[in-house]
Amino acid sequence: MKKIHIGAIIEEKVRESTMTITEFASRIHLERTSVYHIFKQESIDIERLKEISEVLGYDFINEIYRKQTIETVQPKKTVFIAVEIDADLLQQLNLPNDFIRLIKK
Repeated sequence: MKKIHIGAIIEEKVRESTMTITEFASRIHLERTSVYHIFKQESIDIERLKEISEVLGYDFINEIYRKQTIETVQPKKTVFIAVEIDADLLQQLNLPNDFIRLIKK
Protein backbone atom coordinates (compact mmCIF):
# COMPACT_ATOMS: atom_id res chain seq x y z
CA MET A 1 0.00 0.00 0.00
CA LYS A 2 1.28 3.41 -0.90
CA LYS A 3 2.37 5.39 2.18
CA ILE A 4 0.65 8.70 2.80
CA HIS A 5 1.40 11.54 5.21
CA ILE A 6 -2.03 12.32 6.62
CA GLY A 7 -0.80 15.36 8.56
CA ALA A 8 0.44 17.04 5.40
CA ILE A 9 -2.90 16.37 3.70
CA ILE A 10 -4.81 17.79 6.66
CA GLU A 11 -2.59 20.88 6.61
CA GLU A 12 -3.26 21.32 2.89
CA LYS A 13 -7.03 21.11 3.43
CA VAL A 14 -6.92 23.57 6.36
CA ARG A 15 -4.95 26.07 4.28
CA GLU A 16 -7.40 25.63 1.36
CA SER A 17 -10.28 26.43 3.71
CA THR A 18 -11.27 29.92 4.81
CA MET A 19 -10.42 29.04 8.45
CA THR A 20 -7.42 30.29 10.35
CA ILE A 21 -5.28 27.77 12.22
CA THR A 22 -6.61 29.20 15.49
CA GLU A 23 -10.22 28.75 14.40
CA PHE A 24 -9.54 25.22 13.17
CA ALA A 25 -7.84 24.37 16.49
CA SER A 26 -10.83 25.71 18.41
CA ARG A 27 -13.28 23.68 16.33
CA ILE A 28 -11.42 20.42 16.99
CA HIS A 29 -10.93 21.32 20.67
CA LEU A 30 -7.15 21.69 20.59
CA GLU A 31 -4.58 24.38 21.21
CA ARG A 32 -3.10 26.03 18.14
CA THR A 33 0.31 24.44 18.80
CA SER A 34 -1.29 20.97 18.85
CA VAL A 35 -2.63 21.54 15.34
CA TYR A 36 0.94 22.00 14.10
CA HIS A 37 1.77 18.68 15.78
CA ILE A 38 -1.06 17.02 13.79
CA PHE A 39 0.40 18.47 10.58
CA LYS A 40 3.66 16.59 11.31
CA GLN A 41 1.99 13.22 11.98
CA GLU A 42 2.14 10.47 9.37
CA SER A 43 -0.83 8.70 10.97
CA ILE A 44 -3.77 9.77 13.10
CA ASP A 45 -6.45 8.31 15.34
CA ILE A 46 -9.57 7.50 13.32
CA GLU A 47 -11.89 9.35 15.72
CA ARG A 48 -9.75 12.49 15.43
CA LEU A 49 -9.75 12.12 11.64
CA LYS A 50 -13.56 11.86 11.60
CA GLU A 51 -13.79 15.05 13.67
CA ILE A 52 -11.36 16.87 11.37
CA SER A 53 -13.35 15.62 8.36
CA GLU A 54 -16.54 17.13 9.78
CA VAL A 55 -14.91 20.47 10.57
CA LEU A 56 -13.26 20.78 7.15
CA GLY A 57 -16.15 19.27 5.21
CA TYR A 58 -13.75 16.82 3.57
CA ASP A 59 -14.16 13.05 3.81
CA PHE A 60 -10.56 11.95 4.37
CA ILE A 61 -11.52 8.32 4.80
CA ASN A 62 -13.32 7.97 1.47
CA GLU A 63 -11.12 10.26 -0.54
CA ILE A 64 -7.75 8.99 0.66
CA TYR A 65 -7.88 5.60 2.32
CA ARG A 66 -10.44 3.95 0.04
CA LYS A 67 -8.88 5.45 -3.08
CA GLN A 68 -5.54 4.08 -1.95
CA THR A 69 -7.03 0.62 -1.42
CA ILE A 70 -8.58 0.65 -4.89
CA GLU A 71 -5.23 1.64 -6.43
CA THR A 72 -3.45 -1.29 -4.77
CA VAL A 73 -6.07 -3.79 -5.97
CA GLN A 74 -5.70 -2.88 -9.64
CA PRO A 75 -4.42 -5.86 -11.61
CA LYS A 76 -1.00 -5.57 -13.15
CA LYS A 77 -0.93 -5.28 -16.91
CA THR A 78 0.57 -8.25 -18.71
CA VAL A 79 1.93 -8.19 -22.21
CA PHE A 80 1.97 -11.36 -24.29
CA ILE A 81 4.27 -11.76 -27.27
CA ALA A 82 3.84 -14.45 -29.90
CA VAL A 83 7.07 -15.79 -31.30
CA GLU A 84 7.41 -18.40 -34.02
CA ILE A 85 9.96 -21.05 -33.03
CA ASP A 86 11.24 -23.86 -35.25
CA ALA A 87 10.57 -27.35 -33.82
CA ASP A 88 14.30 -28.17 -33.73
CA LEU A 89 15.05 -24.99 -31.81
CA LEU A 90 12.24 -25.80 -29.40
CA GLN A 91 13.99 -29.09 -28.51
CA GLN A 92 17.28 -27.25 -27.96
CA LEU A 93 15.71 -24.90 -25.38
CA ASN A 94 15.62 -27.74 -22.84
CA LEU A 95 12.05 -27.01 -21.80
CA PRO A 96 10.07 -29.60 -19.82
CA ASN A 97 8.44 -32.20 -22.09
CA ASP A 98 4.94 -31.41 -20.80
CA PHE A 99 5.44 -27.78 -21.77
CA ILE A 100 6.70 -28.72 -25.24
CA ARG A 101 3.62 -30.95 -25.77
CA LEU A 102 1.36 -28.04 -24.87
CA ILE A 103 3.15 -25.71 -27.26
CA LYS A 104 2.96 -28.16 -30.19
CA LYS A 105 -0.83 -28.50 -29.93
